[in-house]
Amino acid sequence: KTSESKMIPSNRLTNPLLAVAYALVLLLLLGSATADEEEVSMTVDEVVEMIEPFGEGCTPKPEREHIVEMVKYVEDAKHETKCFRHCLLEQFELMAEGEMQYNEDKTIEMLGMIFPDREDESRRIIKSCNDQAKGGTDKCEVAHGISICLIREMRTSGYKIPELKD
Repeated sequence: KTSESKMIPSNRLTNPLLAVAYALVLLLLLGSATADEEEVSMTVDEVVEMIEPFGEGCTPKPEREHIVEMVKYVEDAKHETKCFRHCLLEQFELMAEGEMQYNEDKTIEMLGMIFPDREDESRRIIKSCNDQAKGGTDKCEVAHGISICLIREMRTSGYKIPELKD
């Protein structure tokens, strides 16, 4: 596509409270149950409600259907969904403005809050997914592609990531 939706984040992750908020969103999206805990799963609606406020600073503001596609990790999602994902990643400084890959260290830091014993494996997965995205020119497509790659590789590697309930 030659015309690309411009997504402008409302906040940068300059405040520790925003870091905590993002960690909470990650926990909701990825779950944090360990092998010894009962797996707790949230509904799509519950997760959408938690994420919706983060869309306020995105242009265009995402519709509910875009948020649903994002939290369900729909591979062939609409372009608006992919741009919403990019907007969130910029807000939380996991993907810097103008960059076409995840910030490896910041992503490791966030994942470490959920999976503290898997830093080396997480780093390998992030590097691999960033490498697969090299050469991409559409920031929304790149952000989405890396996210899909991460979730797929994490599941394949045995990370405990519960499915959302409908």
